[in-house]
Amino acid sequence: MISHGADAGPVYPSVTMAEAVFGAAGDPARQHRPAVVDATSGRGPSHAELAAAVGAAAAGLAREGVGPGTVVALHLPDTPEFALALHAVAAAGAIPFPVRATVPAAELARLLKAAGARVLVTWPVLLDIAKQAVDAAGGAVERLYCFGDEPDAVPFGRLLAAGGAAPDVAVDPARAPALIACTRGLAGPARPVVLTHAEVVAGLVRVAGAGMIGAADTVLTALPFADVLGLNGLLNPALRVGATVVARPGAGRHDLLRALQDHRVTVAVLPPELVETLAYDRAVTGYRLRSLRAVVATGGPLGAEAARACATRLGCPVRQAYGLAEAAGFTHLNLRAAEEGTHDSVGRGLPGITARVVDPGTGADQPAYQPGELCLRLPAAGVPGAVPRWLPAGDAAFADEHGRVYVLGRVGADPPEPPAEPDAVLAAHPAVSDAAVAAAPDLDLGLVPHAFAVLTEPVPAADLLAYVNGHVPAYRRVLAVHVVDSIPRGAGGRVQRRALLESAGLAP
Repeated sequence: MISHGADAGPVYPSVTMAEAVFGAAGDPARQHRPAVVDATSGRGPSHAELAAAVGAAAAGLAREGVGPGTVVALHLPDTPEFALALHAVAAAGAIPFPVRATVPAAELARLLKAAGARVLVTWPVLLDIAKQAVDAAGGAVERLYCFGDEPDAVPFGRLLAAGGAAPDVAVDPARAPALIACTRGLAGPARPVVLTHAEVVAGLVRVAGAGMIGAADTVLTALPFADVLGLNGLLNPALRVGATVVARPGAGRHDLLRALQDHRVTVAVLPPELVETLAYDRAVTGYRLRSLRAVVATGGPLGAEAARACATRLGCPVRQAYGLAEAAGFTHLNLRAAEEGTHDSVGRGLPGITARVVDPGTGADQPAYQPGELCLRLPAAGVPGAVPRWLPAGDAAFADEHGRVYVLGRVGADPPEPPAEPDAVLAAHPAVSDAAVAAAPDLDLGLVPHAFAVLTEPVPAADLLAYVNGHVPAYRRVLAVHVVDSIPRGAGGRVQRRALLESAGLAP
């Protein structure tokens, strides 16, 4: 079955990535609005300040011989400086190669050599890892920049000192590389893939024009900026439309909840496990998240039940999106999930995207509702006479009779096990003969789950608590385990939870 996007023939501007992102940065309506802010400190430049800093840093790079053809690896956390370094390198005519800040030194060295990086930009706390990687790369990297004033590295701030504007570099957007991204494979390590300016611009314009974000939004993503979906699926489109991006350096769920609350985030782009956290985790009730107007799930399948639970709890729609590094960002975004009752679908495709589901063995198109491998056809962005190509996504999926795509996971991978229920996990303990869970009132969190267990041999309640919470997702953890003589049940076998709570002194 073949599914077509909303517009079969979109027209993308023939400009560079920097021009597409910062073309309206001086607009009076947005020039003083924050562009990228640090989630913890709140610091960050306005749109006009970021554009000016990008130009100054690009001029500095050009003065130091970093220009067309030079691959510059960016080994940085999600901070405002990431956006500055990314676009300064591109504006200088060089090719940025973002790498996740969490990669170990050996993997960083492999990626530096694979991409042909000659320059590396890093962060103070990552400097030791960066230096190890440079040494292991065997002289491939000729220069190491670091934000701050650190030994054995050139201060990135030196590039800004003289000011100036970005150099005038002749670029053919249809053919000149704009970005090297890391892409996943069905097996094996990540590999670099080169994206032209035309491909990157097409990817960010698709999202910027989709209605997911607007100029008044404050957006946050838990996807790393170093990944194409975080970079060109949110960061670049948000800067293009004049929104504010909250850079989230923390990895914990409380870091996420605090950032959503403190910055009054309106659109959050999150992986499925964090959407499930928002749907079920009892800690969520302790935060004020009423500013959210949309949650977008991407990075894997999200069940319809979890999507509906999150939407109900937060009072805003939950949508699914899908994309690939090779596609320079998102290809699908289901903006009508609630209206159509398709919370577990990524939708029909963004303008210009065509999808098909094929039999992995024969390559034949699969009929509606029959799973196969998802393949995408992208527009030949900006290349006269070029033929659009079909791109195997490596993901299993099916399409319904209306062309809506449902992603199931990686091709050949076993389907994920459904989340375990705490009472079932506890009942499976060798020393437990029966178990149940009941929600008890809590002054701070509303209702919190407590577990009750009937033992066949003595076991400390603390050990039982550690056991059950170690076998369920974070959002299904219980607050305590209470040892009881029996689990009261009615005539039909239904657990009498109020009696359980009363036995532990927890009834309201």
